[in-house]
Amino acid sequence: MDALTLDQFLVFVTIVQEGSFAAAARRMNRAQSAITYTIQKLEEQSGFALFDRSAYRPVLTEAGKTLLPRARRILDDVADWRHQAQGISKGLEAQLTLAIVSYAPATLLSHVLGEFTRAFPFVEIRILTETFDAAAKALRDGTADLGLLAERQPDEFERRVCGRIDLVPVAAPTHPLGKIDGPFSATILRDYTQLVISPAPQVDSGRDYGVHAANRWRVNDLQTKYDLLLAGVGWGSMPRSRVEGDFAARRLIELRPESWEGSDVMPSFPLVIAYRKEKALGPAGAWLIEKFASHR
Repeated sequence: MDALTLDQFLVFVTIVQEGSFAAAARRMNRAQSAITYTIQKLEEQSGFALFDRSAYRPVLTEAGKTLLPRARRILDDVADWRHQAQGISKGLEAQLTLAIVSYAPATLLSHVLGEFTRAFPFVEIRILTETFDAAAKALRDGTADLGLLAERQPDEFERRVCGRIDLVPVAAPTHPLGKIDGPFSATILRDYTQLVISPAPQVDSGRDYGVHAANRWRVNDLQTKYDLLLAGVGWGSMPRSRVEGDFAARRLIELRPESWEGSDVMPSFPLVIAYRKEKALGPAGAWLIEKFASHR
């Protein structure tokens, strides 16, 4: 089979869309004889007729019906190629990697990225959901282009506030702590297994945030911690936005210690969109920064 051309597929699809060779010729501003020749050449190269010309208007043959979706896909793929190549030539990123702390509100992420995919349909997004330390490390070592992180970050990062993370201690109603009605001494927390988010050993800073219990179980993702909390294995802190529905359904109970690390309120800290000072971001990265920051 001789080399097929993009123009042949375009003429084929246009005839189907317009309903006749003459209408396709008008649409493409060509002579009808040129349209006819192009299709005849495509049929010759394919080895079968694409149109039945015995009626007043051309009708797709079974072979034509089978190949029409493939021809449309080829045209769409080429259009996508041109659009993406044009963006890259203007400095648009082909891919962006986001390192995101697991405590970040899912609604914020889904809202911003939902808008992003409409604004930049050809930029690929890779999401790394990490612990506090691991997310910061991914941004620091260049694995990630942007980080959705807790505020406590080194000066090497530029950052913009985009929300808050409010933590709340919780336990299942079957857990002994979940059966305590009202405020209680924080010292009681030490007697029960605490579930703690902790990164892999190679990225663990050695710092523990909000750890009270002598016995602690460490997990490296929020979903596992959540599942263990529901099962009554231990107690632990969770983002309030993640467990409000569980409070209403009484799958989890909000614990009320009288103090927390010397304070009478639970930790609450800013969520920031961060990037490295020396890292030059393209239009898509800059758009993400502004869009996240607009949600503060």
